[in-house]
Formats: sequence, structure tokens, C-alpha cells
Amino acid sequence: MKKVEKILKNNVFIDEKTHKYYLDGIEVEKPSVTKLIDLLPHHVFDTSFAETPEGKQILEFGITRGLHLHKIAEDFINNGVEKSCCKAYSHAEMKDWLIWVLNEIMAEYPETEGWEIISELSMIGKEYVGTLDILLINSKLKKYVIGDIKTTKLLAKNKEALQVVLYNELLKERFKQVKFINFELQNYFVINCNNINKQIYLIDDETLENALKEKEEIFSILKS
Repeated sequence: MKKVEKILKNNVFIDEKTHKYYLDGIEVEKPSVTKLIDLLPHHVFDTSFAETPEGKQILEFGITRGLHLHKIAEDFINNGVEKSCCKAYSHAEMKDWLIWVLNEIMAEYPETEGWEIISELSMIGKEYVGTLDILLINSKLKKYVIGDIKTTKLLAKNKEALQVVLYNELLKERFKQVKFINFELQNYFVINCNNINKQIYLIDDETLENALKEKEEIFSILKS
């Protein structure tokens, strides 16, 4: 584990099977970023189609596919290992592209210039918890970049922007906890790892402004 990663991950643990968060070995019961987003009705994902056997199978397929691709990214970032895909879930077509994207990111933010790439950073804040897919951080330049991996067919940029904004609030809390001072956010990016909407994009200013407003709306709900 690299230096900054070790500092940021210290004392925080998430059980991947139960999705429970622990701080210093003690379970923390707080809503996740996903639960916060669901406080805004227009962002709630409609799963009514899963009431049929066919729909349930599609939903389970999508969840499994997403978990596998996130695990591929995690293993590659942490260990430089290209994990084999499970052919039963038909996501092998995206594996090579995802690995290519991660290689491009590492080339753009090289270790030789002080950058660290951190995968699956779990964080516990005062109000909620969450796990960030990708953090690029440079302790010398005091800069960082937040990245998220999506695997769904639906391209929901407003929802994705709100998610990374909420992650950033958690990260700023974590910076205070570990005494990282004056770190500057450079930008947010999303890797949309799906054949229909395969792309990597930055969050534009207009979408970001809307996400910041929605973040404040969620915080108001939490206080009420």
C-alpha cells in the first residue's frame, strides 16, 4: 500500500459481503451515498421491471457485471493484475477497454511526478458513508482528481455528478481527519464502461453547478 493510500485508508474498513462500514473495528450505521441520492425522487432507479422473472434476471446480470468490472479495476490498480473475466456474465468485451483506460490514466498522472492512484477508498463522515472508485492524488502538488466507474446502459450524468460531489464532501472530511491541508480538487471524471455508452468524460460546469445545488438540498433534508 502506498503512502497516501495507507494514511487515507487507516482505521476504516468495509465488509464487501455485507456492505457494513467499520471505524476502528466498530460498526458505523450511517446512510450511504446511494441512499442519500435516493432522497431525491427523480434520481431513484426504477426497479419495477424486476418483478418479472426476466426482469429479475436482467437486474441480477447488471449487478454482477458491475461488481466484476469494479473488481477488475481494483485488482489492476492495486496489484497490476489483469483479472480474468467470467464468460458466463458476458462482460469480457469491456475488460480490455477498461484496462486500456486505466493505463492511460496512469500515464497521464505518473508516479514519477508524485501521483498515487487509489482504488476503492471507503470513507466515514459525520452524516454518511461511501466508497470512492478512483482517487488520483499528489501530496507534493496538493492536488487530486475524483473518478467513478459506471457499467449501466443508462447514461445519467446529473446523478453521476451528484454522486462524485457527495464523495468529495466525504473526502474533504477525511482530509481534515488526517491533517491534509490545502489540497485542491482538479476535476471529476466518469468511466462509463458499457458498450452502448462507452466513454470517459469530465463533469461539465453546468452539470456540476446543478449537482452542488442538489447536494445542498440533500443536506437540508438530513438536517430536517
